[in-house]
Amino acid sequence: MPSLDIVISLAEGEVIPLRFSYERLVLAGWSGRDRVEVMAHIEELRRIGVPPPSEVPKFFSVGPNLLTTSRRIGVLEGRNSGEVEYVILVEDGRPRYVTVGSDHTDREVERMDVHLSKQLYPKIIPPVVWVYEEVEDHWDELVLELRVDGEVAQRSEVGKLLGPEDLIERAGLDGNAILFSGSIPWIGGRMRFGREYRMEISDPVLGRRIAYSYSIFGV
Repeated sequence: MPSLDIVISLAEGEVIPLRFSYERLVLAGWSGRDRVEVMAHIEELRRIGVPPPSEVPKFFSVGPNLLTTSRRIGVLEGRNSGEVEYVILVEDGRPRYVTVGSDHTDREVERMDVHLSKQLYPKIIPPVVWVYEEVEDHWDELVLELRVDGEVAQRSEVGKLLGPEDLIERAGLDGNAILFSGSIPWIGGRMRFGREYRMEISDPVLGRRIAYSYSIFGV
């Protein structure tokens, strides 16, 4: 079973090391709470050649080895990009820890096969998590943000997305897993491509954030 060496950042400031073992890495897609917005996004993608999902939301199991905390990843030259998501570390079928992540994806392959496109590149998270119980009572107020080459490309409260318990239930997760939430809309409806990606989840109630940057290089 793969494992992840990370630290838990508690609200009172204490940091505790953690080795988290997991069986599956699962990526959610089309996971917005507003059905009208989700269907509009599906139509936008269809117009650029991305096939519509067979169900909404859609879940993709990928190789657990794709999860990384690396700050540099190798990619094929062409149209590929990251996107910000909240990430849940699921323990015995329940949300235990939360962090931020980027589902880096090949956008050319995505037009032919969405599941295959998600298998090609690593899924990046920082080596820091929060305890889910510390944010559960104000979950919808957490904010996700992605900067691409320094420009804010995505920013929204996580309340735009289905919540952790809902996603876990719909994905049928009953053991230990890493679950990516699916992403928020791009500002102006325009996907950004670049070399430097900075992802962040912030908690305005407890006054803290987890931010992490990574870069890409051609292989």
